[in-house]
Amino acid sequence: MTEGFKSKIWVWAGLVSPVALSLRTYTFSLAMDLISRKDGEASSQRNGELYPSQMPRDISSIQALQATIARRSVLVVRHGERVDQIFGKSWLQQCSTPDGKYYRPDLNFPYSLPRRSNGIKDFENDPPLSSCGIFQSRMAGEALLDSGIRVSSVFASPALRCVQTARHILEELKLEKRIKIRVEPGIFEWTKWESGKTTPTLMTLDELKEANFNISMDYRPAFPLASLLPAESYDEYVERCAVSVGRIISACPRDMGVILIVSHGSALDSCTRPLLGLPPRDSGDFAQVVRKIPSLGMCFCEENKEEGKWELVNPPVKTLTHGSNSAFNWRNWLPGS
Repeated sequence: MTEGFKSKIWVWAGLVSPVALSLRTYTFSLAMDLISRKDGEASSQRNGELYPSQMPRDISSIQALQATIARRSVLVVRHGERVDQIFGKSWLQQCSTPDGKYYRPDLNFPYSLPRRSNGIKDFENDPPLSSCGIFQSRMAGEALLDSGIRVSSVFASPALRCVQTARHILEELKLEKRIKIRVEPGIFEWTKWESGKTTPTLMTLDELKEANFNISMDYRPAFPLASLLPAESYDEYVERCAVSVGRIISACPRDMGVILIVSHGSALDSCTRPLLGLPPRDSGDFAQVVRKIPSLGMCFCEENKEEGKWELVNPPVKTLTHGSNSAFNWRNWLPGS
């Protein structure tokens, strides 16, 4: 791992007195590009295009970086858009041939699917990200890189869409080779919401590794995959998440940066309330809250060492909002149609 170094930078101490400056020491990662930007530069170039001055964002990024170094942080992120969200429950029938081979009937279907031991049918209840879901994940990763936070460890639900989202975020952070994804079944979706009377067939660690996911093969999860109960009660679900988050926090040293948890929309509530010392919501309220969480929705918790508690604070990046794009049939434009 690249060793950090210390650099002294003049920053504004506040807005009251424009001449009041303070000298502070910040720790940087050599991999970060913050130090490469020129002071007072009116504009910067990226891929040949001109962008406005980045100085205000640089200062806020430095301050955000200082905060992540001083405090332990947990960023809980919902996965990107799934193919079944767009193409419905019959999505698998739309993209498979009679002999069980995958093809791409629409550009929002992924370019390819990873190999699974039981063939394409195993994706039915473990759908992948759509092409837009991949794009969403990469946008989030790029924004996290620009924010200057230092992600030091990544935990993901075993659902394929969550592992994929984690990988694409890490790729944009330029950390895909340095940080292994630790698969934690304990932060999987509330199984009552899964279709069928059994838990879905999820990819094994060996299958994920064969599909070129940088998976930790040594991590011992709080809940093994086989321990997930089908149609578990709400109390069982929130207890599972609370235990899992406690294990994740204890597994990460206090001097590390941001702990990234990539899971389901429900995790933004069930994985943060235990940290905040809050009791579980009523199950009805829980369902209403979770339905409103979009793809790549984020909750960010910071540890307040002085008060010995965790706090919910602004996420390091903005939300991602976009509209729908319905299917188009060119045949409707034929004469006589």
